[in-house]
Amino acid sequence: MTEHKKSRYKVLDTLPLWILTIAYLAHIAEEYFLDWRKWVESVSGYRLSWKDFFIANAIVIAIGISCSIIGFSWPWISYLFVGLAIINALIAHIGTTIVKRKFSPGLITSIVLFLPIGIWAYAKTAEKGVFTASFVAITLFGGFLIMAIPIIIQYIKARKLKQ
Repeated sequence: MTEHKKSRYKVLDTLPLWILTIAYLAHIAEEYFLDWRKWVESVSGYRLSWKDFFIANAIVIAIGISCSIIGFSWPWISYLFVGLAIINALIAHIGTTIVKRKFSPGLITSIVLFLPIGIWAYAKTAEKGVFTASFVAITLFGGFLIMAIPIIIQYIKARKLKQ
């Protein structure tokens, strides 16, 4: 196989990660234009600034780009981004919409983009022989931990403001 074909296949292998990164931009736009910050305040009581929102999401985009570059060199690391998107969709948007019975800004892109692209990304791991139950569990749990970081920071910040 020529070097050109090898590099083309490498790009195609990481395509779901790159598209997921772009989907995250659409997700951020949905949250912003549908005022996710106000929704969070109404369901949790936490006061969030748009500055915090954009900093957290800039970090997510940086993670997405980094994971897309890493690709199948270290799939156990790069697929933490896929886990993050799926956990974000399932817990932060679909789950809270069901529990709170109130539309969560970000729900549309979670259902239309994150879940299908996440499934496609995991299908790529099956093609590459990486897909196992432990791989999926670890990447989803890692995604959960990444998602928990800004939540923990907001919790600590809120406690400090009360003191």
